[in-house]
Amino acid sequence: DGQLLNHDQPQVDLASTATAGVEALVRWQHPADGLVFPDQFVASAEAGGLIDALARSVLANALADARRWQDEGLTLQLSNNVSMDNLAAHDFPERVAGEAAAAGVAADRLVLEVTESQAMRDPVVLLDIATRLRLKRIGLSIDDFGTGHSSLVQLRDVPFDELKLDRSFVHGAARDPALQAILQATLGMARQLGLRTVAEGVEDREAGRAVGGPAE
Repeated sequence: DGQLLNHDQPQVDLASTATAGVEALVRWQHPADGLVFPDQFVASAEAGGLIDALARSVLANALADARRWQDEGLTLQLSNNVSMDNLAAHDFPERVAGEAAAAGVAADRLVLEVTESQAMRDPVVLLDIATRLRLKRIGLSIDDFGTGHSSLVQLRDVPFDELKLDRSFVHGAARDPALQAILQATLGMARQLGLRTVAEGVEDREAGRAVGGPAE
């Protein structure tokens, strides 16, 4: 019972302070338990073979929101989380491109996020899917960057469009020289690789100055 809802988290360009995009975060509105967060039901959806249906629902809602914003004159990038189970489906790039076209949303406004730990599961499949997504102008982001074990290999081999820094490297970076060094080195590397960077957990001006890029 209950209803799946998308909660939109803004991504802010720290240079202009304008909202550059949103990330669609799924929640489950349970009639008795209230608002349930994904860490309490996504694993069950994966185990029960429902993760594809869940991902389809979240994407459909996100594209509908994006079309509504577009009709109101707002052009925003739309980020949507996916799992390797989603990405591994052979027709995934074509299906996503078709759903975006049906919603009237340009494919190049859509970015799919896969966590670093998930990406490590099958790098060969990820490379194939990432290449096909790029051909369809759909972006791919490596989420929670810095928390896995083969980050640099993935950045070398997979055509990611965006690098999303985990909040553990952002929060407190303005006051911690070690975190600041890691943060600046990672941002510099991303710039040289031509990757857009998003920093998670920018919650005050100090963190914003430490990052100096799009944040959420």
